[in-house]
Amino acid sequence: MSEKEIRHLESITPFYEEGDPMDRLLIDREMDIARRFCATENKAVLEVGCGDGYSTQKLAAIFPDLEVIEPSQGNIALLRQRLPAVPCHNVLLEDFRASRKFDYVFFLNVIEHVEDPVAALQQCAALLRDEGAIFISAPNCMSLNRRAGYHMGLLASYDTLAPKDLRVGHRRLYTTRMLADHCDQAGLRVMQMKGLYLKPLSEKQMIELGDEVVRAFHLLGEDIPEYCACLLAIAAKKHY
Repeated sequence: MSEKEIRHLESITPFYEEGDPMDRLLIDREMDIARRFCATENKAVLEVGCGDGYSTQKLAAIFPDLEVIEPSQGNIALLRQRLPAVPCHNVLLEDFRASRKFDYVFFLNVIEHVEDPVAALQQCAALLRDEGAIFISAPNCMSLNRRAGYHMGLLASYDTLAPKDLRVGHRRLYTTRMLADHCDQAGLRVMQMKGLYLKPLSEKQMIELGDEVVRAFHLLGEDIPEYCACLLAIAAKKHY
């Protein structure tokens, strides 16, 4: 494994140790959409990157046949507090040697962290059964709150990394077109592009409005991804 990349990933673990309610709401929405899209019986599922294990816990409740790739030992320790027995491979994606193909690959909130996003998507595609699907989520630099931040002079450009982006190790932000282009370059076609969390205000301001308002804006954004805080692409191999 690349020692530099492992150090980069281990540096993010303190964020996961603290937990983030807004990130967990994003995961809840991702799971809601996946549950509607996926058949669940007798499906082999791979999660690439587990964070603190919250998403893994949600996936395990839907898909009993679940494996995880996670390079960070700190994150694996957090995962084990939730799911002691789930199969977890302590490797980088490019070093993973699978004994089988998977029906669904979940690549959630990871692509913005990796050095080469197209290569990472190609590696995910190689692990996928021909009829399978990959779920890819990423932060959207054209979200309403970032557009507002730019016009308020708080961001130098739409794709400027904010303090939270830097803290959690983001290397880039996405647009709907950029995410679709990276999928295309990796030999994938986007079947659906969904929006996660229509956020017109800052995170602090949204939290002050209360849980019900935040949840409502999560639901409102699904069909207008170009304005949402996070994007979710559901992709398949081009020839299927």
